[in-house]
Amino acid sequence: MEFRQISTKDEYDQAAELAATCFHESVEDMKNDIKEFSEQYFLGAFEDNQLQAATDGRFFEIFIRNQLFKCAGIAFVMTGPVYRRKGLVKKLMKILLRKMKDDGYVYSALWPFEHKFYSNFGYASIDKSIYYQIKPSNIRKDIVKDQSISIRISQNEKDFPKLKQIANNAMNKYTRIVSDKDAWKLRGSKQKRIIYLFEREEEPVGYISFKYKKTGEWKHDINILDLAYKDISTKRTMLSFLRNFDSDITQITMEIPYEEEILSYLVDYNTEHKFAGWPAMLRILDVKKCFEGLVYSATINSKLYLRLKDEIIEENSGTWEITINAGKCSLSKIVNVEIEEKKILNISVGKLTQLLSGYNTIQKLLEAEETQIPEDWLNRELFTSSPGAVMVEF
Repeated sequence: MEFRQISTKDEYDQAAELAATCFHESVEDMKNDIKEFSEQYFLGAFEDNQLQAATDGRFFEIFIRNQLFKCAGIAFVMTGPVYRRKGLVKKLMKILLRKMKDDGYVYSALWPFEHKFYSNFGYASIDKSIYYQIKPSNIRKDIVKDQSISIRISQNEKDFPKLKQIANNAMNKYTRIVSDKDAWKLRGSKQKRIIYLFEREEEPVGYISFKYKKTGEWKHDINILDLAYKDISTKRTMLSFLRNFDSDITQITMEIPYEEEILSYLVDYNTEHKFAGWPAMLRILDVKKCFEGLVYSATINSKLYLRLKDEIIEENSGTWEITINAGKCSLSKIVNVEIEEKKILNISVGKLTQLLSGYNTIQKLLEAEETQIPEDWLNRELFTSSPGAVMVEF
């Protein structure tokens, strides 16, 4: 079996046929999807020049605790039925993760069908989004439009820089993924979604990404993937805009981080909110860059010790000394230095990803583990809990 980059037209055609088999879609639809991201990593396992398994990488940036990091998404993980359970995807994933780390990516993200499988590669769920169902009429009537804001449908690639500008400066960043073009393709044309752009004197201040869904003979819903706003006035304008659909939309569904305030804007909602399905998973690729890229409370002056084992990216493994002072952090490996065992936190790559991305406090994160948490790690100001909904989907 040969593992290499998919590059020729014949190989891309083989990938489309394999994708059609694995994802139960048409070959033409798969050709369009694959062609759209052909400039990215696309690795395949070949036997006699016939593609038997593949996976590809897509490049974004991601906000973690309001700091921007390079992130590589993973999609089109697939194996032909005859060649399954032979470890081909495992080998491809290891090659891909190694390449991503070498190329400077700090995080990797994916949206899996099977979470347990990807946890074997160090990925962990960080999604805390809540699924709401409302009628347009559920939005309060006194939530009115800011008359200085204009609303229009986004004009595809021409508006990509404006959409990125909004995402970079939004009040509700959370773990939103942004890029020059790929994130907007995924939010827009590829998912057959409409992106409405909100502008104040031609300055972009917000967007909503959604699609219409027919649910009956005369019934249509709106499914919102993402909304971003630079100020509360824009947020109110967005909700006022959604209320305008009262005459022709049966229901609005949306997935938003659990700390995103929405109930105060409503008079009622259809169902009790619940955790959204198909949550995203993240994995730290570069532990040093991840810690050092975050901003910490200026009042913290602390030295922490961390022991990590990463079976795929060896540089992450080992015992680390973490120094946090005046809002900054630095990491260095400890070799042949005696440190009291009770001062060292032993943690997996997946749990560390959840901690740094804000999924939970360390106490809640490790309460089911037989892990002794060193006293220095218990400072709640170090890694506070924060929303973690990755606002893009493949």
